[in-house]
Amino acid sequence: MKTYYNEKKEKFLSLFRGLLLFTALLLVKFDIIPPISQSIFNIFLIISSVYILITTVFPIYKYSLFYKYEIFSAIDVIIVAILVYLTGGISSDLYLFLIFPIVSSAFRYDFRSAILSAILVTLIFTLFGIVQGINIILSSTYIRVIELGIIAIILALFLNYIGRESLRLEQKINEMKIFSEIIKTVNSSLETKEVLSLILESAVKLLGADGGTIFLKDKETGDLIFEKAIGEKGELLEGKKLSKGEGVVGWVVENGSPVIINNPQKDPRFSSYYDKLSGFKTGSIICVPLKVEDEVLGAIEIINSNRNRKFTDYDLDMLMNLAYETSIALNKALLYSQVNLEREKMKKILENVGDGLVILDGRKRLSMFNNVASEIFQLSFGQAGKRCTEVLKCRNLSGEIMCSECPLDKMVFQGLSLMQYEMKVWNGEKEIILGCNLSGTWEGRKVTNFILALRDISLAKELDRMKSEFVANVSHELKTPLTAIKGYSELLMKMNLPPERVRNYYQIIYKESERLTQLVNDLLEVSRIESGRIELKKDMVEIRKIIKERATFFQTRTSKHTIVLQFPEYPTFVLGDSARLTQVFHNLLDNAIKYSPNGGNVWVRVADKMEDILIEVQDQGVGIPPEHLPHIFDRFYRVDSSLRKSTSGTGLGLSIVKSIVEAHGGKISATSKVGEGTTFTIRLPRRFSLVDPLTGTLSLPYFFPILWREMYKTQGPFAFGKISYEFEGLISDNVRKNTVYNLANRLKERLKPNDLIGHGFDRFYLFTRTVMDIEEKISHIPLGDIGALKVHFKFLSSVNSSIEEVVKVINEDFQ
Repeated sequence: MKTYYNEKKEKFLSLFRGLLLFTALLLVKFDIIPPISQSIFNIFLIISSVYILITTVFPIYKYSLFYKYEIFSAIDVIIVAILVYLTGGISSDLYLFLIFPIVSSAFRYDFRSAILSAILVTLIFTLFGIVQGINIILSSTYIRVIELGIIAIILALFLNYIGRESLRLEQKINEMKIFSEIIKTVNSSLETKEVLSLILESAVKLLGADGGTIFLKDKETGDLIFEKAIGEKGELLEGKKLSKGEGVVGWVVENGSPVIINNPQKDPRFSSYYDKLSGFKTGSIICVPLKVEDEVLGAIEIINSNRNRKFTDYDLDMLMNLAYETSIALNKALLYSQVNLEREKMKKILENVGDGLVILDGRKRLSMFNNVASEIFQLSFGQAGKRCTEVLKCRNLSGEIMCSECPLDKMVFQGLSLMQYEMKVWNGEKEIILGCNLSGTWEGRKVTNFILALRDISLAKELDRMKSEFVANVSHELKTPLTAIKGYSELLMKMNLPPERVRNYYQIIYKESERLTQLVNDLLEVSRIESGRIELKKDMVEIRKIIKERATFFQTRTSKHTIVLQFPEYPTFVLGDSARLTQVFHNLLDNAIKYSPNGGNVWVRVADKMEDILIEVQDQGVGIPPEHLPHIFDRFYRVDSSLRKSTSGTGLGLSIVKSIVEAHGGKISATSKVGEGTTFTIRLPRRFSLVDPLTGTLSLPYFFPILWREMYKTQGPFAFGKISYEFEGLISDNVRKNTVYNLANRLKERLKPNDLIGHGFDRFYLFTRTVMDIEEKISHIPLGDIGALKVHFKFLSSVNSSIEEVVKVINEDFQ
């Protein structure tokens, strides 16, 4: 039985019921209709009043039992029948009150209920007539009752129609309010996820469903993505995909048409996979596409009405209206997300691009800039909207403000789409030269935006200047020795000169040839370094020996300088390329002398740091200004000073030094004070392995510096000199194949006891013997465990350790 339940109507009927009883009381009170028995009438009046009070005050009408069996209508009929009986029975005019239960029944239910109520009234009325002993069927009153029933039915139909239409209108108004709130809420957000959530929650609430899902279509693949799901275990579905055309929703999206399926298990389009995945049972489906014009964005699928009914066309209309109204908001949110995504993408590109970028509007006001441009022009976001003349302050290469010859104006006047030019700016620390690409976006004859791409070309300009200067220097450096060689060669060919002068001319030619050779070698070296073809022929190199040889070479060529060597008294070995390291110290000493025009000392210090060798070359020359110090190792770079024109050079020497040192795994740095001189510091690693890779035993190169140091401490200068001489012979004899054991044996064979008498031979023998013992004891130890020996060698190298202490520690640890 279809009900049109309305709380306001029930309260109205309760009030109307009370008014009828009050009217009956008045009629009896004024003897218009006298009762058969006053006492019985009073009892009935009390009982009826209680009933009316209960139905008015307490919401009994909310319980389905009263509606299901029409208990209200039945009680109302009985009350009216008793009232008629107590006021004269068939002769009482109060039977007219019977119209109330018939009308109220139609008011609550439908036409069928009204007929049933009328029949019930007739039966009860007949029953009371029979009780009175009247043949009521033949009574004219009975005919009047039937007439009254017909009139009541007609009135009930009318009231029923009004009630249903009123309810439908009220429902429509509520739906319009809900729609208005939904559209207002959805349109208030531009976040896609929030919009999707609002649409789905509204649809589920509007249709009174158990759950639902919003799908969005992947434009590239056509797959449908579970963007939002409501219902039991709906979160398990979010993010999953349906293939193109799969399931009911796939059919809806492909065809762009809505669908209602109240028995999905029998529909071939239905897929039960996701029911199994979520544990949800689908009983009915209503699905509509989300469309903007002819483009399908996705679909809304609502599942299972929780009102124990099937989905109807009315539900479909509501969902279609909701989908239509919200699709526009969804499309707007999707476009907004896409724009944001593109904006973020563009922002990241702008922030990570190496060039500066400035965008101005058609009125030359600052619109956008990236980090590089911000650093160049010292821009902040607060300056957006200001004119370029206030924030950019561009100057031409002559240093003049460019506003009078602004490239932006030139672009507009000449109708150009692209321009290239150079300018200067001051970034708060230094002057920068910028290469500029200027482009514009046009609407007709009007420029809407100027796009300025900027690149710092200061370094390129400086390199270009240095290259030009280098070419000039090299030309000069080549021309000078060639002129001398050519001139003296001509003299030797044309003139008959005394032997002394001939020899002198040959020396000059030889010297200039060496100078020319050095220049060519420098150029070739730079070429090899740039191409990565620098090769090192590594061997045991005694640093002191190389430095002594180069110091002697330069000392013979200068009388104003004194080269002071400060070395350890024992040899200092590194694993390196002897020729390349010789070139390093040649260039450093050449620089020290060249840039000390007034002479003075040149110190070369060597310090043994065990793991590496520290070398310093210090002069008392003109020094290097602080702003030039970071660039002195750059190719072609020459410090601009008063000595520059009078001093030959190509600007390659220090660049070559740095490359060779770094190729050896070392580092070079420089400190300087103008007028006091410059110090170059080199740190070269020994690069010796603790274990000989060929024999798996202690590495001889690693052991050399320790052995030299201990020998010097125990044997004294005289014996040490003899041992050093013999050791150097062994080093040159394929040192990598010599283990400590072999070294000790061969050294004993080549040294005579008389050479060591009085100089601690016993101690040295003890030391070498211990080394031999160690060799035998560790020969079986795997290479992975040999690293523990480093601890003992650190102790071995301690300046406070005597040989006896070393031997004692080693013997104890290797038992």
